[in-house]
Amino acid sequence: MAKKNGGGLPAELAEAFEADSGSGFEGVTTDDLQIPFIRLIQALSPQIDKSDSNYIEGSGAGDIFNTVTKQHWAGDEGVVVLPALFQMKLLEFIPRAQGGGFVGELASTSDDVKNAYRDDDTGMELLPSGNELVRTAQYYVKIVHDDGTLESAILDMKKTQLKKSRAWLTLMQMQKHNGKALPMFANTYRLTSVKDENDKGKWFNWSIAKEGSVPSIEAYNEAKEMHQSVVSGELAIAPPQNLEQIENQSDSDVPF
Repeated sequence: MAKKNGGGLPAELAEAFEADSGSGFEGVTTDDLQIPFIRLIQALSPQIDKSDSNYIEGSGAGDIFNTVTKQHWAGDEGVVVLPALFQMKLLEFIPRAQGGGFVGELASTSDDVKNAYRDDDTGMELLPSGNELVRTAQYYVKIVHDDGTLESAILDMKKTQLKKSRAWLTLMQMQKHNGKALPMFANTYRLTSVKDENDKGKWFNWSIAKEGSVPSIEAYNEAKEMHQSVVSGELAIAPPQNLEQIENQSDSDVPF
């Protein structure tokens, strides 16, 4: 009988796996990969519609899910993440009433962004051209699974979620050691969901609380590597081609 290692694999196979680590993926670049997004399930999200191809069995409104693996977490229990980097994306779209479509990403210093205004009838932020400006707070994070493993993902917040983003950034910048601000990836945070509402309707929004210190130096270095990859441009997210790509995956039914 073949001798097995601690992971239950035959020793010879475990050694072969280690020796050939990464083989077959030599031609793979970041352009060939899909980074998961962490999103909230709303009352009208396709993830709870059994007739929809995006249906996730056992999920419900207020739950949190991974757009690639389809793993979901109960909204009141949430998911723990280790943040690595924040970026504010300013995305220009043709309004749906005019056919829709992604136009491009704008710089915060552009005259168009400076002259954007809020349309009282639609609640949309419009550019001088009449196109919609969608401000999206984007966080590169590591999902911290119960078994201690880490998984790369992106958490994006827009519209009413931007208030939650500002609160989270403030909380993270308050974390200090010997009077100096800690790096973003020094602590983990638990994301849960809460009900929110305004005069236009009700929906689920994020609730974020500090969970604890980074679990290990290995986790710290992995998040730091993710940070450096994004800053250097090695890891980048292709811009969406239409508004549905940043909304319809989970929360297109939240128009505010």
